[in-house]
Amino acid sequence: MPTYERALLIVNPVAGHARGLRLGQQLRESLEARGLVCSVRVTSGQGDARRWSVGAADDGFDLIAAIGGDGTVGEVVAGQARSARKVPIAIVPVGTANVVSLALALPWLPGMAISNMLEGRVLPFDVGYLPQQDRHFFLMAALGFPAKVIRDSPRRLKNLFGVFTYLGAGLRNALSLDEVRIFIEDDAGTCRQYEGNTILLSNIGKIGDINLKVTPDTSAHDGRFDISVISSRSLWDLIGVLFRMLTWRHRPTPRLHHFQSGRVVITTEPPVAVQIDGEDLGQTPLEAQVIPEGVHLVVGSRYRENPDGGGFVKEFHLPWAVPRRMRSWLPRGRYSRGRTAVP
Repeated sequence: MPTYERALLIVNPVAGHARGLRLGQQLRESLEARGLVCSVRVTSGQGDARRWSVGAADDGFDLIAAIGGDGTVGEVVAGQARSARKVPIAIVPVGTANVVSLALALPWLPGMAISNMLEGRVLPFDVGYLPQQDRHFFLMAALGFPAKVIRDSPRRLKNLFGVFTYLGAGLRNALSLDEVRIFIEDDAGTCRQYEGNTILLSNIGKIGDINLKVTPDTSAHDGRFDISVISSRSLWDLIGVLFRMLTWRHRPTPRLHHFQSGRVVITTEPPVAVQIDGEDLGQTPLEAQVIPEGVHLVVGSRYRENPDGGGFVKEFHLPWAVPRRMRSWLPRGRYSRGRTAVP
């Protein structure tokens, strides 16, 4: 079990409808009651969290707590990726989506988050890097259709409609899918050519306990990206490809291609939109490379470095389904085919 002495709490005060500041103060009191020396720094603009994260080790901290949403987490990760002296990052999710927290199987309740922060495993994670833009990303870069969805989901609409903003933008763009010519050069110098509308450059492709894995072999610990190219000429094509991905049926098809590489250069004709971790980042061309073990993160007890299984559909359980290990506890004759029978 790791032991910490000095913690840097980086707080986004507006995250979670302004819950971040209150939660940061509660977290400080709880950690100091356990003997840690804490320093709370409240962000006031873009770049603050990244700058503080870069200098955390030089300032004498041996733990960073990122209290905010995915944007705050992304800045803290980017800062540590630039630092030669790594400090473990513990995430306390306060944002709207909290995709990183889901991917790391982190607890959501504040009390459990504190326990996990102090007792959880610390693992090294790869980080994606865009040398031309000097930017880092943790989850994935998405080009084409997903980036257009992000671009068509402005903040003012997300504040009003939340996740339905993305659903609306996704449906509008799915009804007008345009394929482009795609050229991808990998780290061996091989150039691959496709026609499609979506390119996924995944560092983490497994989302939490629901066993949703976007790409077949994605691991944030192997020094490689998983690259998926999707060619879907209609909404039904897109639905079919997504179903195959969610059920882990990733065999190559004319609509879905996949390979791995530690570095890629992607160009398209014509250029398409690019986003990293949900943030609009212009358009192609794009060069990206993996920074192996670029950051150290505290993970949840259910996190698995190399997930396996059968995908979302196979591992999804209805609320009334009884786990196999509990069936022997039920009265004889009252259980049949995964559901409780009516007497």
